[in-house]
Amino acid sequence: MGTPPGPTLLKLGAAIRRYRQAAGFTQAQLAQRINYSEGWLSNLETGQLRPRRKAVDAVEKALGLPNGVLMDLYDLLTEETPPGWFRPWLEEERAATGFRSFEPMVVTGFLQREEYARALLNGDEAAVTARLERQEILVRSNPPTLRCVIDEMALYREVGDAAVMRAQLEYLVSRVSPLITVQVVPAAANPHRGGGFTLATVDGGEVAYVETAVRGMVTSNREDISVLSHTWESIRTFTLSQQESVEFITRVVAERWT
Repeated sequence: MGTPPGPTLLKLGAAIRRYRQAAGFTQAQLAQRINYSEGWLSNLETGQLRPRRKAVDAVEKALGLPNGVLMDLYDLLTEETPPGWFRPWLEEERAATGFRSFEPMVVTGFLQREEYARALLNGDEAAVTARLERQEILVRSNPPTLRCVIDEMALYREVGDAAVMRAQLEYLVSRVSPLITVQVVPAAANPHRGGGFTLATVDGGEVAYVETAVRGMVTSNREDISVLSHTWESIRTFTLSQQESVEFITRVVAERWT
């Protein structure tokens, strides 16, 4: 079940619908003017997707609205959870066609169940909602590929309780598909001793999100991307195959969390 849209997102969508109708445009007509699909605009007006800044700006201009009428609402949206330093990554994330993710200690946020996320985020409901909303890109009509590698230690690190861990790891296995792969790298073999990171393919290039002890960092610097891509490949060299990973996770559930 999808996460209900937040109040500001609903207000933005309703405002766009109201101004569109006042201007005498159908959804199809406005969608054509801004070079987006009618389905995309429908989802925007009903609060089912969080648009990029340039898309809202395009709608505002196409409707001939005074500067800031819609962008002021958008700015309110960006003041909500998550924090400011993470927002640039959200825009890249929504536009990405593929991800390569490495996590050393926890299950990747894209595949976290609600209970697991709640325990990990110390019950911060706004943060939990935001994390679950991000997962919606995996079930859209043109979902990105997701290639996840997790360190073996993430399977043993208790988040919540045994029931939460069991459900989370079982869910992790259930999500494996041609578009979503989950592979385990044995802790002793993992050549990377740093934090987690994600590489996203966006508009033919790559952007990365790197976790640090203080906050995350978003970068498209060519040298950074080169280092992270090399690191990803070096980690994946030591991973178990997809089938071996599924069997390993299933065994950990039986031996540790049942």
